[in-house]
Amino acid sequence: MLKVGMDILMDSLYETLALFPYLFLTYLALEFLEHKMSKRTLAYIKKSGKYGPLVGGLLGLIPQCGFSVAAANLYTTGIITLGALIAIFLSTSDEMIPILISGGMSMGLIVQILCIKVFFAISSGILIDMFLPQKFIKHKREPEIGAFCKREHCQCDDKENIWHSAFIHTEKISLFIFFFSLIINAAFVFGGRETIHNMLVGFPIFSKFIAAAVGLIPSCYPSVLLTQLFIDNAISLGTMIAGTLSNAGLGYFVLFRVNPNEKENLRILALLYIFGVGFGIISEFLF
Repeated sequence: MLKVGMDILMDSLYETLALFPYLFLTYLALEFLEHKMSKRTLAYIKKSGKYGPLVGGLLGLIPQCGFSVAAANLYTTGIITLGALIAIFLSTSDEMIPILISGGMSMGLIVQILCIKVFFAISSGILIDMFLPQKFIKHKREPEIGAFCKREHCQCDDKENIWHSAFIHTEKISLFIFFFSLIINAAFVFGGRETIHNMLVGFPIFSKFIAAAVGLIPSCYPSVLLTQLFIDNAISLGTMIAGTLSNAGLGYFVLFRVNPNEKENLRILALLYIFGVGFGIISEFLF
């Protein structure tokens, strides 16, 4: 039991430390934008965000959920659009790529899976920014970095030392991530993994719906579990796609932590769940 507890502790610590550079650079960029740039420049950055879904869909491919965590902060402060956020969340692969490689999957299949995720992610992000009604989720008209800092009570008014302010932000959110990871990782170790496995294997008709729901768990474990089940031929490609599309690692946790609009956050989760299920079903028929 002691060894299991230490493993959970080390996994949680590793996840937190792995995200630390992404968080620090994100907050450093936000501090720079707030204190060093004019409102006119910020407005230009916001306007150029129409390319966000394309860039976000490609960045999300990089293993680790660092970009999804960064995206949650950038969306909350109004730097990127909802479409860019969705694209990053959908394309985030977390631990999927290393596990596929270590599992002996052919490079052709891995490239195919990545292309599927990127295509679905980018197209979804573009369509959302173009057609999603404003009343569903209100896009921020201009960056709100100052309001974000006030909500966080970071006391980061020092315009000359943005490095220190960024570190304060990073330290606070990292502590939350660490303790939350402990809870989620412990839940997976003590029965959660077996329960999800039995549900996916026992109810194949509903596997896409189950996998997409599992993907919404803010942890890297869903991508690990679903990818391993696919390698073992326990679930289909479409089921794995459904779960890995909806999974954005710890990005969801950070979104709920920094974005005060809980209804908006729940609607974003609903969108990602729908995309996960829908694209998982499509993948089953097309590939």
